[in-house]
Order: sequence, then structure tokens, then C-alpha cells
Amino acid sequence: MRHMLIASVFALFGMVFAESASAATYNLFVHGRSGKSHCQSLTSTASGQTDYNNYWGGSVTGLTNVRYVGFDGTKSGGAYSWSSCGAQSQFHAALNTFCRNGNSCNIYTHSTGGLVAAYYLYANGTSGLSISDIRLMADASGGSELADFSTSYLAWLGFDTLGGNLDESVSTGGARSWNHNSTGGLMIDVTSGESSDYLGVTSPLLPGQDDGVLANHTLCSVNQVATIDRSCPIGSGSIKESYACGFMWLSTCYKTYYRWSNHYTVLMRSSSTHGTSKTHYR
Repeated sequence: MRHMLIASVFALFGMVFAESASAATYNLFVHGRSGKSHCQSLTSTASGQTDYNNYWGGSVTGLTNVRYVGFDGTKSGGAYSWSSCGAQSQFHAALNTFCRNGNSCNIYTHSTGGLVAAYYLYANGTSGLSISDIRLMADASGGSELADFSTSYLAWLGFDTLGGNLDESVSTGGARSWNHNSTGGLMIDVTSGESSDYLGVTSPLLPGQDDGVLANHTLCSVNQVATIDRSCPIGSGSIKESYACGFMWLSTCYKTYYRWSNHYTVLMRSSSTHGTSKTHYR
């Protein structure tokens, strides 16, 4: 009996050791707006190793256990879609595949991918998940005026856009229709760039400083749509701006813009465009 007990104890320790030895940390990359489907099955920890349809362009280097979380942005609901291959259902599958059973995750998102992840945390929380860090690069969870333009004007003119789907969810109204202060208990790291894409053609449609696709009100996690002419300060503090008041005896006035709680700017690069911000995980 004693030998059997000792054998059972060793077997139990062996199982615990085997589980801890096999535990891994996965680096999940969630892409942004795309006219292509990047959907692939995420049912085992061996899946998602290919940058399907080339959103990241081979830019993910220097990390091990990289997994690509792809979805089809044309699905009904856009960033909020629970359809097969929809953004929410794919992100849900990735979390349950890579961030449970002793494994942990670092999550990196680009652009609209930030809206996908932030909304999921708000709506579903993090119960049972092991998430070490989450970083939203060029975060679109505050919405983009370019999506406003797409859904209100280009779609009306008959242009083929992602209009009623992804662009509608990432419009300033669609992206701010829920409580961003609720992050499932996680501190969310954000990054931003300030260098216009497309030869500056898009910047006139974006208020304040921008990265060519997103204005600083979303890049800085500001809790309202506003014209932010300042760079995002590192940290989580509010943003105070001076501006001309129009009174002769007051040369400037000040306005304070408040940021969503649990959002922390970890990186601001004035030379980064919206596209090159894909490398802000480094």
C-alpha cells in the first residue's frame, strides 16, 4: 500500500511538472481594416502560424510563438461580428485556444483590431483567461472620421466600400457606442504615430494631429471626439491644450481632455504613419 501511495504521489507530481513544462506564452496579432478575408481556423495551439492574406507583410520579427488572429471584415456587424469568421468570434476562438489551460498571451492589435479587442474585453471580460499584456497599436477604438466619410458619402455615391459592415462599426459613432472604461480589469497599452499617409490627402478630414487614418482623439484614448493638437503624453494623464479665446485681454484659454481609464500610452513616434505603426510591438 505504501509503495502504491508513493507511486501515486510521484505520478501526480509528474503530471504537474509535465503541464508546467508544456505551458507557453503566445503572441497574438489581430489585424485591422482589410478588404480581404484573413480568416483561418484557430482550434489548436499549432494553428494561426501563417499571416494569411499578408496583412502584416512579414513585419512581425523578433518574437516567438507568434499567432495571427484573422477575420473577415465584410461580415455583418463588422468589428462586432459573431458570424462565422467574424471579428468577435475569431478573437474569442483565439483567446480560448491560446490563453487558457496553463498558457498565457500577449495581445497586439493594429488599427481596427484595437476596436475588436477592446470591445470584447468590455462585453465579455477576462474570466479564466491568462493575458499578460495587451497593446493597441494605432488604436481605432475611438473611431475614424474616414469611416464616417465612407459610410455617409462614398456609400451614398455608390462606391464599393466595407460601408455597412466594418466601416460602420469603426465610425466615430459606432466605435464610441459602449463604455471604454471597462477593460475586463486589464491595463491597456496604446501607441500612436503622427505622420500623415497618402501625401497628406486624408489629413484634412481628420481633426487635430493624426497619423493619416486616425486622429489623436482616438490615438490618445480621449473619451470624446475632439480636435487634439497635442501629441499623446506618455502615461494615462489628461491632456491640457491652450487655444486662442478671441478676447483681447485673454491671449489663450485652456481645455482639459480626459482619457479612458485603464488606457496607458507607452509609445508615441512622430515619424510613424498609420501603416508603419504595425511595428510598435517592438
